[in-house]
Amino acid sequence: MKLEKSQEKEEHLLVKKYLQDHSLIESNITSFNNLINHRMQEIIEELNESINSDEDIEIKLGKIKVGKPQIVEADGSSHYITPSEARIRGLTYSSQINVEITIKQFGQIESHEVEIGKIPVIVKSDVCNLANLDKGQLIEEYIDPKDPGGYFIINGNERVIVMAEDLAENQPFIEKSKTKTDVMLRLFSKRGSYRIPISITDTVDGIVEVSFSRFKNIPIVVILKALGLSKESEIAKYVGRENDSLIVNLYEYANIQSEEDAMMAIAEQTSLQGTKKEILDRIKQRLDSYFLPHIGLKKEHRIEKAVTLCKFLKQFFVAKENPENLTDKDHYANKRVRMSGD
Repeated sequence: MKLEKSQEKEEHLLVKKYLQDHSLIESNITSFNNLINHRMQEIIEELNESINSDEDIEIKLGKIKVGKPQIVEADGSSHYITPSEARIRGLTYSSQINVEITIKQFGQIESHEVEIGKIPVIVKSDVCNLANLDKGQLIEEYIDPKDPGGYFIINGNERVIVMAEDLAENQPFIEKSKTKTDVMLRLFSKRGSYRIPISITDTVDGIVEVSFSRFKNIPIVVILKALGLSKESEIAKYVGRENDSLIVNLYEYANIQSEEDAMMAIAEQTSLQGTKKEILDRIKQRLDSYFLPHIGLKKEHRIEKAVTLCKFLKQFFVAKENPENLTDKDHYANKRVRMSGD
C-alpha cells in the first residue's frame, strides 16, 4: 500500500518539474524570438548569395530589422499598439520589417532602409510591446498578468500555432504513379525556407524523367550531365545497377557531351528565352537553389547532387522490379511533427 502511494506521488514527476520553470507555450515564443533575432538575417544572407549582379548594377541586402507593433491612424499619426487594443478594434498585432538595400551603379553607392512588409507578432515575444513589463504595468495596459502569451492576434482574433503531422523531408518515397507508369519516386527537399517537391517517373518508352520547381519531365540523364556528370561511365558507376533501362537512357542522350549542351537541352524543353548567357545563368541558378536544396545551394554542391540523384535512380529501378514494395506513408518512421520552429 505504501509503495503504491509513493508511486502515485512520483507519477508525472518530470512533467511537473518542467512546468515549475517553463510553460507549455514557451517553445512558440522561443521559436519566434529565434526567427526575429537570427533566422530572418540568415534568410537575407542566403538571398544575397542567389542575387545575380551584372556589370552595370550590383544589389546587396544588409541588416534586417523588426520594429515594435504600431498602427497608423486615418489622420496619418502612428502609435504603439497593445494586444488589448488590437482585440477591441479588430486589428492585426503586427510589426514593420525593414531591410537595408545597397545599390552600386556606375561607381556610385546608395543605401536605403526599405519597408518590405509586416509580420504578425507573438504576444510576450521580444518585439511585443508587453515584453519586460511588470505586473502593475500589465494591469495598466488591461492585460491579465497570468496571460502566458504565445499566440498571434489577427483581425482581433487570437490565433494559436497548431502542431501538424507531415511526411518526412529529404527522404525518398516509392508510391503509385497517378499518370504514366506503375511506380514513382518522390521526396520533399527542405532547407530553411525552401521545401521543393521532386519526383522521378518514366515514360512508356522507358525514359526516366525528373520534375522539380518549374522544370517538368526533364530526362534524368540530361539533369545529371547538367550537374557535371558528363561521362556515361561515371553515371553507370554511381548508379551501380546496370540494366536495359539505364542503357536505353544513356544511349538516348549520348550526343550531349558537356554541361553547357545539357543546360541548352533543358532550355529547349522548358521554352526559356533570352541570350545564351542569360539562359545558362537562369538554369544554373535553378539547379543550385531549387534542385535538392538540402544538399547545398552553391556550384560546388552540384556533383554531390548528381551522385545523390544516381542513388535515387537506383532505388527507382529496384522499385520497378518490385512494384509491390511501396513505402508505407502511414508508418511513424516516415512521419514528422511540424512544430512552430518549422
